[in-house]
Amino acid sequence: MQYTANKPFSAVLIIQDNGIRYRFQEDHIFKDIRFAQVTAIKLRPEYSFFNQFILIPISILSYSAILYLDGYSNIIMLNLLLWGVWGGISLFQKQNYIVEVHKGPLVAEVFITRNKKEAKQIKKEIESRR
Repeated sequence: MQYTANKPFSAVLIIQDNGIRYRFQEDHIFKDIRFAQVTAIKLRPEYSFFNQFILIPISILSYSAILYLDGYSNIIMLNLLLWGVWGGISLFQKQNYIVEVHKGPLVAEVFITRNKKEAKQIKKEIESRR
């Protein structure tokens, strides 16, 4: 299986029978990871759940309450507007998914894709050959 990321990531990831071969945009040489070296594979979204669904709504509600209880203030209105815009942007932002391939206790190679299905397929392919 060969996976080629589109811009802005520009990485090439080839899963072979004996290991993973990859090259990032800034590198001109392919690097190899043997399946025996892989200790863990993690899949996670780039943006945290905490920011999008907990921090932003709580901030908007708290600034609205402060505005209601304290009265009109330019700084509070500006903060409320800022959190509202940030919340709106985060809802419509395209989610990137990160596949981390750990080949030791501290070393990890990171591959990014915009498609969750493709990220799960990469993880499944690596785990099946490990």
